[in-house]
Amino acid sequence: MNHGPLHVRDAAESLDVSEMTVRRDVRENPEMLQFLGGHIVLSQDAVRRAPYDLSDAAEVHQDAKRAASDACLSLLEPEATIFVDCGTTLPHLIHAIPPDWEMTVICYALNIADLVVRKPNIKLVLLGGVYHPATASFYPVEEDGTFDAYALNLAFMSAAGVDTTLGVTCTTFRESALKRQAMRRAARSVLVTDRSKFGTVRPARFAGLGDFSYVATEDGLIPPSEIAVDGSRLDRS
Repeated sequence: MNHGPLHVRDAAESLDVSEMTVRRDVRENPEMLQFLGGHIVLSQDAVRRAPYDLSDAAEVHQDAKRAASDACLSLLEPEATIFVDCGTTLPHLIHAIPPDWEMTVICYALNIADLVVRKPNIKLVLLGGVYHPATASFYPVEEDGTFDAYALNLAFMSAAGVDTTLGVTCTTFRESALKRQAMRRAARSVLVTDRSKFGTVRPARFAGLGDFSYVATEDGLIPPSEIAVDGSRLDRS
């Protein structure tokens, strides 16, 4: 349907069933489908719950995401052990790591791991578990103790929403649990996000702004105390 209306007759023909069968199936799935005249449309709840598409998200605000990741380079050192979160911002950080640096990267996202293995001097630790296609990430069956074996110099965290009052959020509670564990095992945590995420609130809160040593945006590294509600740096003059 591609979120567009489909006539009941056309749906019946394409599925090789009767129109009565199509109407029955629509009535039995009101959370996904509704009737509008003689057409079938996605319900508003279904539109709102459309899955996060990693490939589509990667195309949005690319320059800002790259600039935010580049701002983190001054914090990196050879031989460090770092955690790199999921999403479409932090792949830019992996790209920016000098190819001759030896370090350890711990991650749970397939897109991050795929980039790390292309850098032969980086030791990759991929946290195992059940694969979740929507975020291209692996979530452990038993989350407690996942990070107990690791000591992290830095944790680079992504977010789906940032609010100066309600905190830093993501879309799934499994993801938020892993994020919190990583931050607890890190000497310093850095939120890496472009300013478009500010003012957005997602359901799963995993940190407050004050829990980070820095916030990296397209404007550079900013201490949390100097972040304005729109993600810009507060004017202290």
